[in-house]
Amino acid sequence: MKSFSAKEKEPLRISIGNGDLRKNPPLNRVTTTKYTWLTFIPLNFYEQFRRAVYFYFLLITIVSFFVNDTISPLTSLLPLLFVMIVTALKEGLEDYSRSKNDKIVNTTKVSVMRNGKEHRIDSEFIVPGDLVVATSASYVPCDMILLHSSGSENMCFVNTANLDGETNLKPIFGPPNYTYDLAEHSRRFGCIVCEPSTPDLYSFNGRLEVEVTAEAEVSPEPIPLGIENLLLRGVRIRGQERVVGCAIYTGMTTKLQLNSRYTGNKSASSEKYINKFIIALIVGMVVVVFILYLIERQKAANVYPAIHYLGPPPDYNAILQIFEDFLSFLILFNYMVPISMYMNIELYRVFGALFMRSDLSLYDEETDEPCGVNASNLNEDLGQINILFSDKTGTLTKNQMIFLKCYVGGRNYHLQNTQLYSPDTDESHELGTMDAEVMNFFEALSLCHTVEVMASCDEKSAEAQSEYDNLIATDICDRYQASSPDEKAILEGCAKLGLIFKGTDNNRMHLSRIFGGRIAGDLQYERLHVLEFSSERKRMSVIVRDESGQIWLYSKGAEAAILPRCKQTSPTAETDVQITEYAKEGLRTLAVASRTLTEEEYATFLASCKNANIQLSDRKELIEECYESIEVELDLLGATALEDALQDDVDKTLIALQEAGLKIWILTGDKVETALSIGMACKHIPQVAEVHFLINITEPEELRKRLNQLELGIASNTSTPTCLVIDGITVSALLSHLPDQFAEVALKCKAVLCCRLSPLQKSEIVMLIKKSGKHITAAIGDGANDVSMIQEAHIGIGISGVEGKQAARSADYSIAKFNMLQRLLLVHGHYNTERLAFMVLFYCYKNIIITGCMALFQVYDLYSATSVYNELYLWLFDIIYISFSFTYLAMSDKHYSENTLLRFPTLYKAISHNKLSSWKTFTIWILNGIVQTFIIFYFAYAVLNENNVVFNEGQTADFSTFGTMLIMVLVIVGNLKVLLVSHYMSYLNFAFIIASIFAFMLSTYLYNLDSSSTLYHVYNMFLSSLPMWLYIIICTVACLLPDFVMKAVNDMFLDPPEPKEIINPRS
Repeated sequence: MKSFSAKEKEPLRISIGNGDLRKNPPLNRVTTTKYTWLTFIPLNFYEQFRRAVYFYFLLITIVSFFVNDTISPLTSLLPLLFVMIVTALKEGLEDYSRSKNDKIVNTTKVSVMRNGKEHRIDSEFIVPGDLVVATSASYVPCDMILLHSSGSENMCFVNTANLDGETNLKPIFGPPNYTYDLAEHSRRFGCIVCEPSTPDLYSFNGRLEVEVTAEAEVSPEPIPLGIENLLLRGVRIRGQERVVGCAIYTGMTTKLQLNSRYTGNKSASSEKYINKFIIALIVGMVVVVFILYLIERQKAANVYPAIHYLGPPPDYNAILQIFEDFLSFLILFNYMVPISMYMNIELYRVFGALFMRSDLSLYDEETDEPCGVNASNLNEDLGQINILFSDKTGTLTKNQMIFLKCYVGGRNYHLQNTQLYSPDTDESHELGTMDAEVMNFFEALSLCHTVEVMASCDEKSAEAQSEYDNLIATDICDRYQASSPDEKAILEGCAKLGLIFKGTDNNRMHLSRIFGGRIAGDLQYERLHVLEFSSERKRMSVIVRDESGQIWLYSKGAEAAILPRCKQTSPTAETDVQITEYAKEGLRTLAVASRTLTEEEYATFLASCKNANIQLSDRKELIEECYESIEVELDLLGATALEDALQDDVDKTLIALQEAGLKIWILTGDKVETALSIGMACKHIPQVAEVHFLINITEPEELRKRLNQLELGIASNTSTPTCLVIDGITVSALLSHLPDQFAEVALKCKAVLCCRLSPLQKSEIVMLIKKSGKHITAAIGDGANDVSMIQEAHIGIGISGVEGKQAARSADYSIAKFNMLQRLLLVHGHYNTERLAFMVLFYCYKNIIITGCMALFQVYDLYSATSVYNELYLWLFDIIYISFSFTYLAMSDKHYSENTLLRFPTLYKAISHNKLSSWKTFTIWILNGIVQTFIIFYFAYAVLNENNVVFNEGQTADFSTFGTMLIMVLVIVGNLKVLLVSHYMSYLNFAFIIASIFAFMLSTYLYNLDSSSTLYHVYNMFLSSLPMWLYIIICTVACLLPDFVMKAVNDMFLDPPEPKEIINPRS
């Protein structure tokens, strides 16, 4: 096993241009199917039989072939086969659809370079090492290292929307100092050494080892390869470029496919009560069987010896006889277990998902995004959420940044069009008239970024416009391609002031200065190195060389990451105070700093960075150590403040969800002041709330003391809502030392706001609350950093936002805007919860009434385990006679209108914690079924007991007539019960009820025409008998009269819902 693990970690060595020379190289074939033609039946049936109920029915079916001759094995076999075949067909059609899609993908024609010639082959025959040609006409077919681009700078732009949903273009670069010449096809291009494929879309470690030539005096150094050199499968080249890359990961090992695999198995909370009800029915069935078996033993022991013509009595103490007698009853009453319920539940979930997808109120016309449903098995849990975890940026806010303010040179400035306004002096200034300190600050902002500028598609001649118009008034800002909306907003703000980033050419960054409508000249900087941003570092830096040869390091990031790295002489305290003021206004802040580097310092940094870059293990940690070593002794330049406006109706949505009983936790990476300001603005934290802060506390004793104080404060002041604000440092300490106490106290708060959290901390907080088992959690976010939180929660909800669609694609449900969450939970969650509870309870009820009559009949048939019904009725009762009517109602019923549910969010509390499917409600339904069973059976018994001459021709009723009397009333009562318990009755509902009753009568009539059947001519006489019709009418009325009276009382005396009043849910 150890050797296997070691082998898995060995780096891959791929020869460029030679293809994989192994006997069976990994092809680029993609397979997303679960089955093949040979494995479909065994695998699918195996998966279905893993359900305990299916396996139970299989055993009962097998036993019925050898025990109890009065019930045909088909009675158990047909419902089982029907349910399994329908499920298998559904799975098979879905898998066949996946197979067709796979074939389309695998047979797509692609171009590869082999032996210096371009060949057109099917995509599935690409192997590692192949030189693959890609253009904007199609998606990149495999993961490959970019070697050559027809565009400038040996780079290209790609759209990664197919991977992470982000619409901004990203630059991919060819390896530095490496030349790929199409003409030299006989040359050996070198070897790529890289790590095995991982699902991480944002990480790649490798190196390119160049072949040593005879002319080379020294061996060339390996060229480091990173994610910026990797073209991922599924991305699309943008522009006119034609690129050539070396395939490294193919087929199922590509990062796209590794991310396409199922990451978890979530089950709905409804599974718990369904299983409990099923177990209760099975236990009840076993108890009834055991009692009937004991009575049968006692009766038979007394009866058989007294009736000599029955022959010698059997040996009741024989093990085989005991086993056979007990199983006979078990087979007779197995109908009490509702096997077809699972098929109907899946059907209801499919339609529930369809309703959500087609809901126009959940459709965003601006982005053309409907509601997405990726896990329909969780539909009913949308009505059970108690705790909602929400991201802030892009979820509660729009993530559309505007550069509003800055602090530089000891002054606060507002950006107003093309000028800087100082509120301190009430003066406006052109940037060109400001001092060097301010100019250096804005030059740092114009250089410290990773933004690229797309080539202009404007065909208008340059002479037709002034350079000023061309740069500012047209599309220069629109052509900025940024990985972060912050960076784009800052550059747009700088461009309005006249300092315009024009783009990068051969690592030369071009800045144009236009002040007061006049061109003030261009600046050029050589970009030497980019120190990438990461959530751990919370900053990014660039190293550039100016026109005089001086090397500069510019750095920007969170103030907590920048200020401690500045010189003691820097105005850190004043800047920190102003940043805090910005944060209180709800603005996003960044600190900006710089330093000069000597040639020796830069050379030392570059050498250590190169060494770290060629490592395949621990590369990230080694690189960060290099970055840490040079980002020191910084000169603080100032700070920026960006506005991120609130989403539409966020405050109304949060208030409605709080009224519905949800406790809302905001988990964000923003600083405390910013998050608190947003929390107050969106009404997450009420104005009258008592806010408690736990900031920068790491000592366990201090934490315990503060939590105890907070708990006492909550208990002593119940009239004022309590809110908790906590930062990432304190969260880390609490999760390590006092997780349970933290969860207990935080759950007593009205609202919780967690700031400065990493993505991992977000998921850890969700896991902490989730593992208590007392709450159903939901997490909502819009960015890649929210994915772990979304996948950890019971229900993950993604928003298709500015940060991309990765969160939406990883979530169980996706919406376009946060305010749609109110409708998703309060309307669809309510309907799905109520409908499933009704379906399960009605299934249990109808199975009780049909098996109850069989149990009562045993009292009068010498406990012989004989069925009172004809086999036809047992086959069709569950499939046709009653299923259609109540299943349709379960998919369409509405206790309250959509507007009522939205106006009165408190109605959500009536369905939370699965109150509609409590043991009390279950017991009421079962008792109702038992009472109706006694009425139906003994009314029929009373009709036939004294005088069974009930037919017009003077004939007596036989055993088949008695069973037909029972089943006909059962069908009518069951279908009319649907009419009484419904809250929203349409013509289609009514049609299903009538059609179900008519289907019973028609099937029975046709079957009774068969001379070989046990019902031959029985139903003809039944329909022509007045006593039979009187029995049906009187018995039906007697069964449904209590239900009708209760419904009338509810409709007459229960008032419409008030805002603070919850109507008791139906039982």
